[in-house]
Amino acid sequence: MGRFFKNGKIYKFIDDIFIMEKRDDIIILKELFDEKIIKIIEVFIKHPEKKFYLSEVAALSGINISTTFRILKKLESQKFIKTTIIGKIRFYQLEKGEKVNALLKFLRKEKEDPFQEFLEKLVEYPSVKKVVLESKGAKEARILVVGDYYPLNRIERIKNEIEKKYGFKIKYVRISEEQFNGLKELGDYSLDKKIIWERKLQ
Repeated sequence: MGRFFKNGKIYKFIDDIFIMEKRDDIIILKELFDEKIIKIIEVFIKHPEKKFYLSEVAALSGINISTTFRILKKLESQKFIKTTIIGKIRFYQLEKGEKVNALLKFLRKEKEDPFQEFLEKLVEYPSVKKVVLESKGAKEARILVVGDYYPLNRIERIKNEIEKKYGFKIKYVRISEEQFNGLKELGDYSLDKKIIWERKLQ
């Protein structure tokens, strides 16, 4: 049995059984995936109903054909990918079932970023001109939202959705562009360095 750390979580593997240990649950997958395998699987996840031929998968994943072929054979043997032969061409498609669902769940959890999700929704509003990050931890972030005529009820709704979904709290202070420039004039030059998003002038 071996153990390793990734993204602050503890993993262990026994032979070919891959277990992600968490406080609340344990996800068991029948494979220990490396970075290249993940890239190939992501091609299929983006288009779960599409049938790909070998060179397509290689091109979309950025992995050479021989390695792609080897990985696809491995995924097929583990029932993550199924193949169909039409004429003389072999096509590959994402398999369906509990095993694949467990894999999708695992990969999606690894990619979740509640703060980034909040930021992407926040900046959809044209009134938001800048976002300044004051601090960010594992469970909370503090920001300044710079702009005018805020859709306050919408921002609150996004904030509450993120907190309910992830348990991640976002505390924000709204200031106008005039107030932001005033703070800079008072000598708070660090504000510019903390800007994590700024609307480009049209």
